[in-house]
Amino acid sequence: MEIKEETIRNIINDDSFIMVMDDIIKLHTDMILNSDIDEKETREIAYIKVKVVHEILSHLQSIADGDKIKKAKWKI
Repeated sequence: MEIKEETIRNIINDDSFIMVMDDIIKLHTDMILNSDIDEKETREIAYIKVKVVHEILSHLQSIADGDKIKKAKWKI
């Protein structure tokens, strides 16, 4: 199955998708900020989750930008 840049671009530009991703990041960031001093593992897990969301978003963005990269490559 082929990944379509336009489909991914539509997803990552969808207001509901953006809101959900922002909510997930905020939830786990708040867990870090509001954790007690002895909750190191909780902070580490929350940090990893935030990092994973950012990595997923970056990967989706790179897929969505694939056609722009292909077009730019031919201009060089």
